[in-house]
Amino acid sequence: MAKDFLWHLISSQRHRAKDDDFSAVLDRFAAGEVCLDSGTPIAPDDVLRPGSFINFYRRPAPERPVPGEITVLHQDRDIVVIDKPPFLATLPRGQHITETALVKARVQLGIPELSPSHRLDRHTRGVLLMTARPEVRGAYQTMFERRIPHKVYEALTPLPDEAPFAPIAPLADWRSWDPPTPERPWRLEHCMSKTRGHLSTVLTDGPPNALTVVSGLRTECRDGHDVLVWRLEPHTGKTHQLRVVLRSLGLPILNDPLYTELTDAALFSMDAPTPRPVYAEDEDFSAPMGLIAKELHFPDPLTGQQRQFISNF
Repeated sequence: MAKDFLWHLISSQRHRAKDDDFSAVLDRFAAGEVCLDSGTPIAPDDVLRPGSFINFYRRPAPERPVPGEITVLHQDRDIVVIDKPPFLATLPRGQHITETALVKARVQLGIPELSPSHRLDRHTRGVLLMTARPEVRGAYQTMFERRIPHKVYEALTPLPDEAPFAPIAPLADWRSWDPPTPERPWRLEHCMSKTRGHLSTVLTDGPPNALTVVSGLRTECRDGHDVLVWRLEPHTGKTHQLRVVLRSLGLPILNDPLYTELTDAALFSMDAPTPRPVYAEDEDFSAPMGLIAKELHFPDPLTGQQRQFISNF
């Protein structure tokens, strides 16, 4: 029955509000707050079909504070651009509600109408644009949906001699290529697939649907260790695209909680086991993932003015 299934999900949550008991589950059904993907409400005694997705709200439990400040890179009447710290989700989801960029920025700036125009992975830090007024929200969101902004990321990986994996064909000989430059970048194409409910993106056979341009590569000393610093420009927006690209080169991004441990088998097959994600209270905040949304360039959809924002990370 639907009520028994939902109670199992809630009662087995690692983070659960004390008052989120069985009667609270029944209250959700009575209020029509348990729905299928189609938006159709579910009754407590409905029998669920295998493979169904059920949508409901959970009551928030206390959250572990995420370190780091919301730094404002730019603010005007229409937009706010922040430097998002790592470990901070863009929007409320799962274990994170108050400890998200949106909620913290709304509280810090006193602007309840703030809304992100795009998203960054929770582990990625850097430039994140939000709209400050509902009247302009559509123009900026549409701009990102059409992939008009030019995005530049920096990624940190181990040196090739310390690579934990071998490169994946046809990129096996990438070390012999001429160094990438803005004038002569590398164009890396992959066919990627991400299935809802599966943790990682996988590489599949088929025509390329993901294009990543590498326009710079250098060695730097960071925190006492030599690392490779990649300048990456995604021309498509596949889930985990940059993380998968560097993993395919045998060099997962430093402190990537998923692809550093992902096996070659799991990189190509959803049947292979994936690493278990770390619970929020067990995360090591001293080891952020080495991926930075470094630059954001776009013509402003309202004024036509060329905008440029650069992360301080």
